Amino acid sequence: MPRSDWNVMRNIEVNLPPLTEQCAIAGALSDVDGLLQSLEALIAKKRAIKQAAMQQLLTGKTRLPGFSGVWETTTIGEVADIKNGATPSTQISAYWNGSIPWCMPTDITATPWKYLLATERSVTEAGLTSCAATLLPVGALLLCSRATVGEVKISAFPVCTNQGFKSLVCKDNVSNEFLYYLLLTLKTQLIERATGSTFLEIGKRDVASIELSVPNYAEQCAIAAILSDMDAEIDALEKRRDKARALKQGMMQQLLTGRVRLAGLAATTEQEAKAAYVKEGRNRQFNEAVLISILASNFGTEQYPLGRLRYTKLLYLHHRHQEGRVEGYLKKAAGPYNPGNRYRGPENIALNKSYIRQHKSGRLQGFVAGVNIGQAQQYFGKWYGEDALNWLKQFRFERNEPLELLTTVDMAVEELREAGKAISVGSVKAFIRREPEWQAKLARPAFSDAKLAQAITDCRRLFDPGEKRQAS
Repeated sequence: MPRSDWNVMRNIEVNLPPLTEQCAIAGALSDVDGLLQSLEALIAKKRAIKQAAMQQLLTGKTRLPGFSGVWETTTIGEVADIKNGATPSTQISAYWNGSIPWCMPTDITATPWKYLLATERSVTEAGLTSCAATLLPVGALLLCSRATVGEVKISAFPVCTNQGFKSLVCKDNVSNEFLYYLLLTLKTQLIERATGSTFLEIGKRDVASIELSVPNYAEQCAIAAILSDMDAEIDALEKRRDKARALKQGMMQQLLTGRVRLAGLAATTEQEAKAAYVKEGRNRQFNEAVLISILASNFGTEQYPLGRLRYTKLLYLHHRHQEGRVEGYLKKAAGPYNPGNRYRGPENIALNKSYIRQHKSGRLQGFVAGVNIGQAQQYFGKWYGEDALNWLKQFRFERNEPLELLTTVDMAVEELREAGKAISVGSVKAFIRREPEWQAKLARPAFSDAKLAQAITDCRRLFDPGEKRQAS
């Protein structure tokens, strides 16, 4: 058994900063560890909630409001056409590297999301014809029938498969997303029906004979929409967790080697440094207090103090620019709103530390810079830098209504994107229309089709400059 030699280990050289900097680095990394732990716990909780929802909604034990009636007992073969896969000869190069995506079971198992978005190989039309393979339409359910029996994905593009699939093309009265979620609950049945000595495989007839209970089409779509929203939320949390892991790894490589130093520590005492960087360093509430203070300093004046509605929208835009997404914002009448900034401490922190002060000018009331604003500016400079402030300043003369439009559209676009849906004026309007507190926006001139289209373009320009996306 390999073992460590202490005589070797004790002589390994390390770079050791002063104790003050050690505490600061450890505090920063501990904060990221705490974030990762909380995200893992939240993801596990959301998965358990989704599993419980599937058990209730897909069996009819719990019915959604507005739906009633008996579910129909049927079979997979009655609700979908089952298509076999096939493989062109690998000895004929003219059959391969064409324009038609060709799917293998490994493409399915490598994809965490419910949609198949890419394949590693492709075939030509000649290759497709040679083996009599079927070109499956968008939305087909790619059901693995060999080896990884029961794994399933929804095709996001026309695709053909190898013989390890029994793909399902849903009939007109069946929602493919509803059937996808139903198949997830039937994986055990599929495996039990599979046979084979070298590898397990389930035949077309056995797949077709599996019994189902299905509601009418409208209820199928409603159930699928709820489960899709849960999937999108879990996926977003997993992406945030992965980003935090990558951030921690980058921080360790930079901070623990001395390549990047935490600025300003030399100018403070050890006690002050620990208080600033370990206790308050990137605590969420203190972070928001600093941001509110910077906004009050740069966007508020004695004549026009910075109001809560305005700083909320600017905070939203800052987090989207810096972190890629926002947390804690609700869909309120005035657009995305985070009640935590007012009621959970950040405002009070900024006021108590005299980073900001409340000010009234005629009928206007809000916040302006306080006597200790310099401290907040130092924190902001260390955490974000001048570029972040310059980016925010492009909204200095933007009125509140355009800010409301931009943040509302961005929140809609991000949720549509996470759900795998197309981004267009129509889809954004439909999203807004579904939100009770947002419905009235569509009657305002500020939310006309032309302004919605411009806002979608602005969102891409501001937050996705490197991506080539097309809007309808």
